[in-house]
Amino acid sequence: MNVSRTNNFTGFLNTYEAYKIPKDSEILKDAPESVETEDGCVLILTEEASKQMAKDKEKVSEMLMADVQLASAKSQTEGAKKYGEDMGKILEVFRLMSKGVEVPQSDEKKLMEFDDDMYQAAKNAQMMARLRAKQKEKAESQWDEEEEAEFRKKMDELNKNVEDATQNMSTGMHEFTNSQIANIVPIETSSEDIAAIDSIASLGGGVAGARVDFTI
Repeated sequence: MNVSRTNNFTGFLNTYEAYKIPKDSEILKDAPESVETEDGCVLILTEEASKQMAKDKEKVSEMLMADVQLASAKSQTEGAKKYGEDMGKILEVFRLMSKGVEVPQSDEKKLMEFDDDMYQAAKNAQMMARLRAKQKEKAESQWDEEEEAEFRKKMDELNKNVEDATQNMSTGMHEFTNSQIANIVPIETSSEDIAAIDSIASLGGGVAGARVDFTI
């Protein structure tokens, strides 16, 4: 999975119209900081633009989150598969020891770390079985070291993909916010337009807009 790609936000960007309000305007007295123009004015998005910006940001967030969820799902699936395989091996070690078979110390250790009571029961049964047997039966380890090393390598790669996707989401949202700011277009603003603004809310990323009910 390649999450280090350059994000393409073209299909998610719109033009966002904003009122151009003088910095000394009373309505900006308690307003959050927002984009400023070279001539000393502040850009406050219209209600429609505020709502559109929030929708666009949500879509991009969902897109980037999908990468994180996909990477996480792959890691969890592989981990669950390995867990199931290891449980089968644990039970086989328990069965062999209970029959009196001598298993590698590494296998005994895995059984003990999984469940000490199971290990003690298997160890006692092993000793009793050996007393009845004329010779020890030895078994090879249930775990292949090369396979274990390959699994660890694979999980490292999968977990790295999760980290990369998570990081890409963070940087991607920052990039998209900057792209949105670049798409803010000042519109002709009258005193009536300013007076009609009920309140101003932060939209994140240093952008403010006329407050709207985003639940509608």
